[in-house]
Amino acid sequence: MAKKEYKDLLDIPQFLRDLSDKDPQVKTEVTEKKSKIAWPIEQSEPVQEVVEKPKSVKPKVDIQARMQAQTSEYLVDVKDIIDCTIEGIKVESVYDFCKEQNIPGAYCSKLIPECEALKSEYTISLEARHIKSEERTEEQQDLYEGFECYSMKEMKNFVAVHDQVISDLERWSKVKQGEKKARKPRAMSVERMIKKLQYKKEDSKYKLQSVDPILIPRCQQIWVFNTKTRKLAQYNAISRNGILIKGTTLKDFDTKISVSKTVRKPEQILSKIITTDGKIALRNMWDSIKTLETKANGRINSDTILLKVLK
Repeated sequence: MAKKEYKDLLDIPQFLRDLSDKDPQVKTEVTEKKSKIAWPIEQSEPVQEVVEKPKSVKPKVDIQARMQAQTSEYLVDVKDIIDCTIEGIKVESVYDFCKEQNIPGAYCSKLIPECEALKSEYTISLEARHIKSEERTEEQQDLYEGFECYSMKEMKNFVAVHDQVISDLERWSKVKQGEKKARKPRAMSVERMIKKLQYKKEDSKYKLQSVDPILIPRCQQIWVFNTKTRKLAQYNAISRNGILIKGTTLKDFDTKISVSKTVRKPEQILSKIITTDGKIALRNMWDSIKTLETKANGRINSDTILLKVLK
């Protein structure tokens, strides 16, 4: 049998082929059945779903609750010191205890009210002894009965012990406050320092022009001239930090050697001061002005020319 026929027999049996030749309807049904044969499909590996793990959330820390718990622990030790002191047992003071444990000042502010509450029991009991029984409040009566077995002297000693404890806590709190570093003031910029400075930019009468005021902060010497009063002044810094400006006033200048004089002939003197740079030469020029010398007040106004600045 031919190879082609063998293949056909594998696909469709012979009797069906014979029938299909005779009956066209059978041929159609056989063809439909053949087309409807479902061949097995290769199954792919199942896709595994990736499940994201929930992110762990850190528990919130209640700072106030933690402080309260720590305060309670400190209070137990303070009460032990009080009890031992009352019984005459020699123990360290509350101040020494705070110093040893290096208790922060914030805890002292919580311990003091607790100790004051303990002290109030003794003070109320003492007051109740001077009040008639029918006039006492319920609290006074309870505390009177609770401490009735102690004498007046013993009760006053109890109060004194608590006073000392409160004093120790207050003293230690002051020590911790002193340990805090003082906040450093922010350094003021030069631009901000000269922002409100009032001065005369130029003067046509004496043909003068002010130097840039931005040169003044932290300079060692500055010369100014008031065109209205004809007062010439020199300011010398008191330290290496130089002269500063606050508003319209010079600061940090040496009041002993910062002086002013009235100039009789400004046209001659001022031009020389502007063109002279040496400090010795300027000093000699200053001495050549034979008018009364007065203390400079550091004020700069709209009539003041900024003559010279030496760094």
